[in-house]
Amino acid sequence: MLQVENLTKVFPDGTVALKNVSFQVEEGEFLAVIGLSGSGKSTLLRCINRLIDPTEGRVIWDGVDVTGARGKELRRIRRKIDGQERRWQVRDEGLGQ
Repeated sequence: MLQVENLTKVFPDGTVALKNVSFQVEEGEFLAVIGLSGSGKSTLLRCINRLIDPTEGRVIWDGVDVTGARGKELRRIRRKIDGQERRWQVRDEGLGQ
């Protein structure tokens, strides 16, 4: 299960990419994240797998707090997430206006 709790990402230049994002995805469920280019979809995925650190909030993967993981534990979690992430697809395409 994936839980995202109040996830916020503010970049050093002040750009707010994510603000208090929360959701839960149960085993076997699917989640679609859609939005315009630059809306934060890729930033969300990078925060989930800790390629970038969120400014605030938590990411919990199968009961483990990913945001608090370091070193070997983080590498182990990333390998586990990577196995699932291969099924994820991020598409930055313009939406009809």
